[in-house]
Amino acid sequence: MNKKYIKLVAIDIAIAIIVVILYSPGLLALRVTDESIFRAGMSILAGLGLLCIFFSVNIRMLRDPKPIYIAPDEVYDLDEARKILRSHMDSRMFGSIAKTASGQLDRVQKCRNRINDIIGRKFTEGSMSWDKFQSIVANAEESAIKNVVAMSGRMSIFDEEEYERLKHYKEDDIPDDIQEEQLKLYRDNYESTKAALALNEKILLKLDALAVGLSSFEINANEDMNNEILEEIEKLTNDAKYYQ
Repeated sequence: MNKKYIKLVAIDIAIAIIVVILYSPGLLALRVTDESIFRAGMSILAGLGLLCIFFSVNIRMLRDPKPIYIAPDEVYDLDEARKILRSHMDSRMFGSIAKTASGQLDRVQKCRNRINDIIGRKFTEGSMSWDKFQSIVANAEESAIKNVVAMSGRMSIFDEEEYERLKHYKEDDIPDDIQEEQLKLYRDNYESTKAALALNEKILLKLDALAVGLSSFEINANEDMNNEILEEIEKLTNDAKYYQ
């Protein structure tokens, strides 16, 4: 039986036991018709409280959890990005970056699947903890993918022959100040691509750290560490927007 349903049955049984204790003759024997106004009032309040707990717990745990996924229109054209990366793997400027970025796509997917499996074992599906971890990890995956797409876009507009020519701009008749600005644009583009690649590695590192923290049998002992890692992942995800 699913862990969620086992927990639900246990809670319902606990509520039933409390009802028996509160209202059974020979135990607390609360009843609305009791001569004592206090006991009669307590019987009403206890009954209403137990009903609220019963319905709120059952509705929350039986509802379908909100799906966590990356919308295709938010990832842009990932297939096109893969093609661009493959076409630049022999590039002198971007060869190493293209290979690493392509590998990051596979690594982030494997990492996400691994963490999903751990979260599913550690937390009840649809619970606040489950939602929190799933949401942050999904955002991290989306940011890493968008970073790779952005890197491929930067590569596609980088004319390596023009860049090599600009490196020797003083040897031609074109005004130097114009070519210096062009050269700066190329260099900024290249540095931004490298920065996005490094940021993805940080995201992957923190996701791996989160997987290690969650996989511990002492989940409560690692709670502070896991929350700290989640905060770091959120910060990296926000930083990633500057490169996309």
